[in-house]
Amino acid sequence: MCGIAGTVSFGTSEPLSGFPAAACAAMAHRGPDEEGYHHDERAALGMCRLKVIGLADGSQPAYSEDRGIVVVLNGEIYNHRALRRFLADRGRPVRGGSDAHILPALYEVLGEDFVDRLHGMYSIALHDTRTGRLLLVTDRVGKKPLFYSRLADGTVVFASELNALMRHPGIDRAVDPLAVDQYLSYRVVPAPHTIYRDVRKVEPGTVLDFEAGRPEKHRRYWRFEFTADPAEAADPRRAADTVDALIQRAVADRLESEVPLGAMLSGGLDSSLVVAVAARQLGRRLHTFSVGFEHDAFDESVYARLVADHCGTEHHTYRIGVADARRSVDRILTHMGEPYAFPSAIAADCMYRLAREHVTVVLTGDGSDEIFAGYRRYRTFEQLPHIDPASAARVDTEALAAGDGSLADRYQAVLVDGVRGGLKHRLYDPAFIARLPEYPVNHLRDRFARTAAHRPDLDRVMEVDCGFWLPDAQLVKIDRMAMAHSVEPRSPLLDHRLIDYVTRVPAAAKLVDGNEKLLLKQVAARYVPDSVIHRPKQELAVPLESWLGTTLRPDIQTTLLSEASLERGYFAPDALRAFVTAFRPEHTYALWTLYMLERWHQQHADTQAAPAPAASLRTAGR
Repeated sequence: MCGIAGTVSFGTSEPLSGFPAAACAAMAHRGPDEEGYHHDERAALGMCRLKVIGLADGSQPAYSEDRGIVVVLNGEIYNHRALRRFLADRGRPVRGGSDAHILPALYEVLGEDFVDRLHGMYSIALHDTRTGRLLLVTDRVGKKPLFYSRLADGTVVFASELNALMRHPGIDRAVDPLAVDQYLSYRVVPAPHTIYRDVRKVEPGTVLDFEAGRPEKHRRYWRFEFTADPAEAADPRRAADTVDALIQRAVADRLESEVPLGAMLSGGLDSSLVVAVAARQLGRRLHTFSVGFEHDAFDESVYARLVADHCGTEHHTYRIGVADARRSVDRILTHMGEPYAFPSAIAADCMYRLAREHVTVVLTGDGSDEIFAGYRRYRTFEQLPHIDPASAARVDTEALAAGDGSLADRYQAVLVDGVRGGLKHRLYDPAFIARLPEYPVNHLRDRFARTAAHRPDLDRVMEVDCGFWLPDAQLVKIDRMAMAHSVEPRSPLLDHRLIDYVTRVPAAAKLVDGNEKLLLKQVAARYVPDSVIHRPKQELAVPLESWLGTTLRPDIQTTLLSEASLERGYFAPDALRAFVTAFRPEHTYALWTLYMLERWHQQHADTQAAPAPAASLRTAGR
């Protein structure tokens, strides 16, 4: 696991050779064990490495035999041993002990199609020094991040984290109003956007191809496709057997490590299943980690302990209090590099900090809700337009009434839980609305337009979630909070072979009479106690409403009612002042969303140190 960064020139300007080192210094937490750099007349590449595989002979950058191809990798290629054999059979033996070292030779044999052979989580930068070509690649699901910007002269700058990328002095730091509008709806900035107008995220399963004299090419080499094949639901036992075998294989692939390995164990269905399978396969006692809360309604630690005892793990628990929330806020924003308002990141921050005391690699149970129909909002969506009272609080009824009844409008009404449409309209400054390309806008429309209209609505909803909610809300949290503490997270339930199968099973066979994740529960019954499988779902949440109404309230009000906040230009000052002063419990998530936006401004946009002068970066790497 690493952080990668670089700059490649496609014009007459020289690359800033010191930029990779400056970027790696900003994300040293991603790779505290080793650094490595490459410089030539067109490119400067770098990486900071967390040693997991190939401890003694796994240094990067990795080169082809003639050093014409240079690669930096962030992540893990789980089938690297099989690919070594594939290359050896073709007369291309690979030197070097890490998975990164197979990539230059694989590219020489297969060209750009080398990405189709990779099983794992990765972001890759490959530079062909002979032609000047640059490839930026992300894994299929979007586990490993990659940000980039193309400057006016054609130069490409990239890095694994946004704060690292912004060390380059050539990148405009102007905030994107459209990104702000999206963030306020979803509590994240969805790819390909970032909070900065001139910076983009490489979307999951994508190859970006840069060459001199032409625009970059974008190729999506893999995507979630919910094909809803009824044949896959005809025999529930066979479906469960198939899923079981795929999960066992996925877990086995992720147990390779030359450093201590453990697992996150929330006590929920997903992490419990992963821990149970891993404990059987590993053949030794596994370290497991969970968090607890003083508020019983949020505390799953008793279930985590039950599973730990059942599986014979060495279990560790950390109890989270409001002081942890205060400490976590700025760390979350530092590692995200942009506004992010999922309070569950506080719990993730504490869990990975605990894990780092004992291990370097952890397995997680993340990623199943989007493919196995695990979210409560899927039930709510299916109940529209006849919403029961328990679901009504989770639906933006104003947006539902204002929409045209399309699938995008119906799901938008369920999904948005940051600042909903009616509240936005009351808060927005007219001058800010004028800066938006369109208002109001449903940002989901284009995403639904890329799904097959003939498929069932719930399958299309889950496909949109997999391309947006999963990478931009969930996987971002896992990657940034784990790497903040130099921990490598691995998610077996996001193995693309498992996904390829499960997405062929109709959603109607996974959400049955309100019973979520029925197929996965049938598998889990073979490994974990019934009390874990059949208890009500409890997402990794924190007691935000209680904290906001008591200890955190002064911080939030002071921040949002500050002169800088009131003059930010997004909101009408009087409307914002009235909303924050009222501080109503039903606006908990909206308040937190506004607070994290303003804290980001104060931490980054207002006080961010200027990047090093170009002249110093031009000489620093030499």
